[in-house]
Amino acid sequence: MICTKCNRQMADNSTVCPNCGQPVIAPEQIIREVKVRRLQRYLFYAIVFMVVIAAVAIMVRIYNANTKLLLEISQVKQGLEGAQGELTATQAELAQKKKDLAKIQAEFEANSQKMQAADNQLKQKTAAYQALLDEKTKIEQGHEQCRMDLNLADANIYGLIIKLGIGVTNKNLASIPLADANLGGQDSDNDGLSDTIEKSLGTDPNKADSDNDGFDDKLEAVTGYNPLGKGMLPINPKYVESVKGKILLQMEGDKSAWYVAGDGKRYFLGNPGDAYRVMRQNEYWTKDWPGQATPLIGTSSSSTVVEVVE
Repeated sequence: MICTKCNRQMADNSTVCPNCGQPVIAPEQIIREVKVRRLQRYLFYAIVFMVVIAAVAIMVRIYNANTKLLLEISQVKQGLEGAQGELTATQAELAQKKKDLAKIQAEFEANSQKMQAADNQLKQKTAAYQALLDEKTKIEQGHEQCRMDLNLADANIYGLIIKLGIGVTNKNLASIPLADANLGGQDSDNDGLSDTIEKSLGTDPNKADSDNDGFDDKLEAVTGYNPLGKGMLPINPKYVESVKGKILLQMEGDKSAWYVAGDGKRYFLGNPGDAYRVMRQNEYWTKDWPGQATPLIGTSSSSTVVEVVE
């Protein structure tokens, strides 16, 4: 038994607590013992119940974690299988592109030979025209013949531009830096840009500063600033690299022609004379690019293709 006063253990047949001298009243002592035992039993059951609940919760959590892990493993496996399929398709597409590239290179070589023949023929005709002009009695005949041949040369150059040209939107064209060359011609607003160039760029040919920011249109255009608004032009080096050495046909506006040289800048090819001069003076037309046996321009057919880069 336990003493009701000092709460110390004593013999069950004790009549007085040996520790504090408290008289032991049997009925009260038994009732108290029963309550204590009952309280201990309830406390034990509560502890066992909480342990069981905690164990169940832990098992549920482990089960959920394992289920989630298995699901993630399944998803990763499906992703790997999909990636393998995409890789196989990409490899097949790459092989086809290599074949197309070889075909285009062969066509370009053939076109280069034709261009060389045409250039030689043009030189021969120029010498013949000079001889005709030197003859005083044949000035009129020589002049007329020269005019006709020049018209034919213009048509040939335009034909070459159309055949080798790639269609381009104004958005993509604006992402290529403008070269400070071949910008002359009639200039109504005296800003350094010809009226033809301004029509292509979308600026006002009768207003030197189209966006009224205090800087003329040419200064902004050739330094990479937007002549039609605030900030810089959206130059895209990746797109510039992809179109180097190509002739671009502006699909919007006045549909001008441009040439992207090895320096990453675009040169205006608005008329045949300027186009021929730029094409012959640029290094792209006189030597191969590093790592590329034959320069590649244009498409494999005479149709125009529009390239759009976001």
